[in-house]
Amino acid sequence: MYKEIQQLQSELNDNCNEFLKIESNKIIIIPDFGNESHIELKHKDRSCRIYPYYFSEIPVYEFEWDGCPIFKITSNDLERQVAIIKSWVLARIIPSEIQNQFTEIELNKLAKYYEEGEGIKGEFIESWNETEERHFNPDRYEEDKEAIRLIKEMRLEGLNEEIRIGTRLSWLMLSRARRHIINDNTPHIGIYFLGNNKMKMYSNLEKKKEEYEVEVKYGESLQRLVKKLLEVEIK
Repeated sequence: MYKEIQQLQSELNDNCNEFLKIESNKIIIIPDFGNESHIELKHKDRSCRIYPYYFSEIPVYEFEWDGCPIFKITSNDLERQVAIIKSWVLARIIPSEIQNQFTEIELNKLAKYYEEGEGIKGEFIESWNETEERHFNPDRYEEDKEAIRLIKEMRLEGLNEEIRIGTRLSWLMLSRARRHIINDNTPHIGIYFLGNNKMKMYSNLEKKKEEYEVEVKYGESLQRLVKKLLEVEIK
């Protein structure tokens, strides 16, 4: 596997010697997960991750802005991909312009936010959209209806622009984390829906853990915890 990845890296560098001068041009090997091993081409806040064998013999090129995926292409056309990498990583072309230049590019929902200088806000908003649309089924479960009702109440307060939301097991998780990875050291609020319009909340804020069982609504207890969470720096 390493030999094949090394060969592709060499071919990329041969096609554009400017890649040798950027901040990061390296092979990253993920132990025991060969299909996730990749080439990283990164300069400042723009990057391209190349997965030569990501469940396919055709390489996958994933383009990021500040670590956030913006578009992805599967291609064997090395020269074409070198041109796209140069435009994205080196010339720092904005998403709408690179899409006009390379018509095969399909931008994701976050592209417009990054182009408008509101990348983090966009990441948070899309985390709420994804959580509501993909992780709850109000047609089957009463607890899911309650979860969606609470999510909509918090959206009305504009919290979807300031907080990341997601799920872990059966818990709804609120944090100020840039990405979905949350551990015991990450300030966060967890919410578990018990049914019968009841929810269990716990928080890990200011190095203090609290736990409550309350009615499903954006009420005083949750508002107080959210106020503390909003004081946490986005990381």
